[in-house]
Amino acid sequence: MLVDDVDLAIVKELQKNGRSSNREVARVLGVSEGTIRQRLKKLEAAKAMRLGLVTDATALGQTAAAYVRIKARPRHARAIAAKIADFPSCSFVGLTVGRFDIVAFISATSRDELVRVVDAEIAVMEGVLQLDVREPVGYAKHRFDLIHIP
Repeated sequence: MLVDDVDLAIVKELQKNGRSSNREVARVLGVSEGTIRQRLKKLEAAKAMRLGLVTDATALGQTAAAYVRIKARPRHARAIAAKIADFPSCSFVGLTVGRFDIVAFISATSRDELVRVVDAEIAVMEGVLQLDVREPVGYAKHRFDLIHIP
């Protein structure tokens, strides 16, 4: 899908405040409300964007999190990733190249719960050869506007 300057400006305005009305975005950009409505429909239909909600995991009781890197038997990697993707505690899982085959981001209400998920649910999966668990202690950058829309 090709986007133009108007599409990009709409996205930029909504990144500033996702609760802005079509009327407000139109006023800021100097275009009609109908133009905004039409462009948003086009962007959503093409899966170039999705309007959504970003939550603060800590405020919702998710106080422990870790990146789990997994070395797997090659024929099991996709199935392992698919199983982990179904975990309520998983917010990201992807297949990778390099030393590990899968990386997942797992969050939990406590470190004990995080350890339980890693040890009792992931480590025991058929085809898992090795785990490397990394708990982030701070973030230098986290962009919520750059995500893959399945």
